[in-house]
Amino acid sequence: MTAARHPSPELLARYVAGSLSPAAALVMESHLSLCDDCASDERDTLALGGLLLERLSPSELDARLFERTLARLDERRPTPPARPQRRTARDLGIALPAPIAERATSGWRWMGPGMAFARLDVPEDRRTNLVLLKIAAGRHMPTHGHSGDELTLVLQGAFEDEHGRCSTGDLAEEDCDTHHTPVVTGEETCICLASIEGRLRPQGLIGRLVSPLIGL
Repeated sequence: MTAARHPSPELLARYVAGSLSPAAALVMESHLSLCDDCASDERDTLALGGLLLERLSPSELDARLFERTLARLDERRPTPPARPQRRTARDLGIALPAPIAERATSGWRWMGPGMAFARLDVPEDRRTNLVLLKIAAGRHMPTHGHSGDELTLVLQGAFEDEHGRCSTGDLAEEDCDTHHTPVVTGEETCICLASIEGRLRPQGLIGRLVSPLIGL
């Protein structure tokens, strides 16, 4: 698959360095599974990072580090809290990229006329929402901003916003300094995978009313 909008070099570097949230990393992994060019760039970035590490001078360790590590082995570890009962994976009517294919989901839920969303379980990331968005042809999401970073990968169909067109395989990046009004183009329903840090900031009355109900 050939994508037109790819992750920025900064985003790719953050992914390779492991500094993205787990939910955002799943969006990146899904894009890489669809885009051969970006998968190649990831391998090149990893190789460059390895070369830089090889050239770093080794740091001296504290002489007491070994003793402190042994002492911590005797510490009693707290009992982890019981895990909540997890949902099961559902058939959402679309082939999902391998990185999220086995993730449990809520199933499709109404979020407005011609619009639905499904939450994907990411128990290792409690701060970021990972959702699938399904928007019918000709529909648009309310104009909104963001309180954190948002990554959106198009899995089916296409949409346009103030920053251009996104079609299948494309990855869009938004942050707290941007706002947009995604509009689905063409005759096909648009389905996207999105990681949303914090909350959406809808600008219209309808968006402000619906946002608390869906928890985004």
